Amino acid sequence: MVKRAITYGIYPVVFAAAMVFALIGISREMHPVLVLGVIFLSTAAIITICERINPYYSSWNKNQDDVKVDLLHMLVSMVFLKQFLEFLFSLFLFSFAIWLANNIGFSIWPSDWHLLLQLPLAMLIIGFFEYWWHRAAHEIPFFWRFHATHHSPGRLYWVNAARFHPLDTTVSYVVTTGPLILLGVSPGLLLLVAAWVNVHGMFQHSNIHLKLGPLNWIFSMAELHRWHHSKKLEEANANYGNNIIFWDIVFGTRYFPKERKPAENIGLSGMDNFPKDYVGQILSPFKWKEIEQGQAEDKKVHNPLLQD
Repeated sequence: MVKRAITYGIYPVVFAAAMVFALIGISREMHPVLVLGVIFLSTAAIITICERINPYYSSWNKNQDDVKVDLLHMLVSMVFLKQFLEFLFSLFLFSFAIWLANNIGFSIWPSDWHLLLQLPLAMLIIGFFEYWWHRAAHEIPFFWRFHATHHSPGRLYWVNAARFHPLDTTVSYVVTTGPLILLGVSPGLLLLVAAWVNVHGMFQHSNIHLKLGPLNWIFSMAELHRWHHSKKLEEANANYGNNIIFWDIVFGTRYFPKERKPAENIGLSGMDNFPKDYVGQILSPFKWKEIEQGQAEDKKVHNPLLQD
């Protein structure tokens, strides 16, 4: 009974509770860091417990010497870097958005709508830019060098939702949040969006047996996202939406076979020597040729037929 409740109910309940708490925080003018901090810590605690009670793959609960690296990625890319980018945006983009609204005589964004009506529109706009950046990061080799860090883990659990190269994080943040600010959204709406993204991302990578049913046509949740981490190119180059699956449906990249489960063995295909340490992963895009050369040498060592 408990496992069934987790499978079908834990994500909708936690997501809804996070949105309600964010709305309360906005109405009471609570500091955004406090609001997001409470949401993050509460969600992390719930997911950690649920991963133990009802895991998707029991093997994914075993430490692969990756927790330290993932925590470093979280601190750098998801905390310090995003705080810095938000600071820069508040200095420049918000001022430019106000100047733009004053000069054209009206605000482009429908600020008079209720926040809950603004939120889906904001997620559609974010999702569009997010989709194309994510797709480019898979299909353009130079961009893939940076995005490969996110696909390097051999398992999925909530902490490695934050495993992103800082430059990947920077571009993603600029192309998704930038347009919203230029359109004139309020800080309150940005807080609501951040609450959505944080909760969704943690559940999306969680090792919980989740089933969303029809909601899989709205959210790009774990059932869909596990295919995106496949070692098979035809499975990984799909489900690009980080939060909503709408643009994958529009552009024909939604992938969700029902007759089988996504692979338990995930990660980067043919790159077993991809760096495991944090510094190595940060430097990996700039040492890509060396990594590929090292992989080729390893193949020769283990397969005499490939030797010159």
